[in-house]
Amino acid sequence: MKIKSVMKSLIVLRHGKAENPGGMSDFDRSLAGRGTRDAVRVGEVLVEKKLAPELIVTSTANRAHSTARLVAEGCNYSGEIIPVDDLYLPTQSAILATVRNIPEEHSRVLIVGHNPGFGMFAMKFGSGVDEFPTCAWTHIGFDVEYWGEVTQSTRSEGLDFWCPKFESNRNY
Repeated sequence: MKIKSVMKSLIVLRHGKAENPGGMSDFDRSLAGRGTRDAVRVGEVLVEKKLAPELIVTSTANRAHSTARLVAEGCNYSGEIIPVDDLYLPTQSAILATVRNIPEEHSRVLIVGHNPGFGMFAMKFGSGVDEFPTCAWTHIGFDVEYWGEVTQSTRSEGLDFWCPKFESNRNY
C-alpha cells in the first residue's frame, strides 16, 4: 500500500552473525567476524542510500549492542545509542512499545534486535520478504506525525530492504 507522505521512518535491523560458543549465555554471545564486517557495511550502505539514522535504539544483548555500535561507526553516527532491555527476544507488543516511546524530535530511527520478533515486525509493517537473516534491514515508513501513534493497524510502507547475504561483492 502506497502512502502519500512518510512522516516517521524506522529502520529495523537484525543483529549481526554471532559466535555460538558452548557455556556462554545467549544474551552474552559476541559477534562473529562476519557479523562485525556486515554491521560496518550496514552503516556504509545507510549512508550510500541517504538513510543515516538520527537515533539508534538497541537490544541490550551483547551481539545487538555491538551491531549498533559498529553500524554507528560505519555511518559516522556520533549520537546516543539507547539500550532497551525489552528488545531482547521481543514480542510484537514490546517492539511497538519501544517505537511509541521514541523521542518525537527524531524522524528516522534505527532499531537493532532479534528474530523472530524483528523479522515478524518487518514483514508485518514493511518488507514483505519471507526471511530476515542476520544484518538484514528494512526501512519502514509510517503514516503518522508522532511515534506514539504507531499501532498494529497503522498504515505503513516498506521503502527499502537490504541484506549482506544478497550483496554480490562479499568476500567470505
